[in-house]
Amino acid sequence: MREELPPGDRIVIVVSLVLAGIVLSSLTEFPTLALQVDAFGTPLGLDVGGRWLLAVLVVLLAMAGTDGIVRAEAGKANIDARYTATFWILPGLITLAAALGLPQLFDSPARWLGSLVILGGLLALVMDAEYRTVHVGGPYYRTSRLGLNVATYGAAFALFAAIYGLELRSLLSAPLVAAFGFPLALELLRGTEEQLETTWLYGAVVALVLGELTWALNLWGLGALAGGGLLLLAFYTLTGLAQQHLAGRLNRRVVVEYVATALIGLAAILATTPLGF
Repeated sequence: MREELPPGDRIVIVVSLVLAGIVLSSLTEFPTLALQVDAFGTPLGLDVGGRWLLAVLVVLLAMAGTDGIVRAEAGKANIDARYTATFWILPGLITLAAALGLPQLFDSPARWLGSLVILGGLLALVMDAEYRTVHVGGPYYRTSRLGLNVATYGAAFALFAAIYGLELRSLLSAPLVAAFGFPLALELLRGTEEQLETTWLYGAVVALVLGELTWALNLWGLGALAGGGLLLLAFYTLTGLAQQHLAGRLNRRVVVEYVATALIGLAAILATTPLGF
């Protein structure tokens, strides 16, 4: 019987393959097709080509590699794919950012190589933290969970601010925020496989509220950072309360703490942001 590779070796292999795909994408000139799409009255320019296809492939590779590591660490013959899918989110987003962003830096070799090393190291760290959170009672669970939380909030702010900064119509921006908010909420809310149904329900509720909030914020005329900051604040509050409920620790004191934090954050953002209606 063939001996299973340890998680560290699996991570090195997956990250190496992902980086090889990104290097190939940077070195190769792909034909592109420029498309002009009118989405609900908003003109969108899309460049579709081989680089996008390769980006999709390396993202799928990162997700599949993470899935294999999680399943091996869980030690189960049968495990719900909806549960393992919650472990794919951050590796997939990091890989997507690297696959689309790094080829744009190829004209500056020093920046390209430095970014390649940094993103490769970040992907390896995130994948390592993911497999260490498979078992709630594991020795490195708390440290790994904290690191994943920080990475998730950072990704949420970057995505929300980027979407808000595009100044799209609400028919586009609200669904986009909800679409990214849902998997990011799943990453934060993930507990045991037995909590799966509740976790997905709460993640959907968080995504729905974020989408509705985006619709309202679009009337305020905020900048990208302020809009992204308010969405992050709502995301933090909603997922935090949901986490506490899933852990059985939700009480009046916890609710007051989160509401107070949200109000302080809201006041700080509004105090430094001119509003335009």
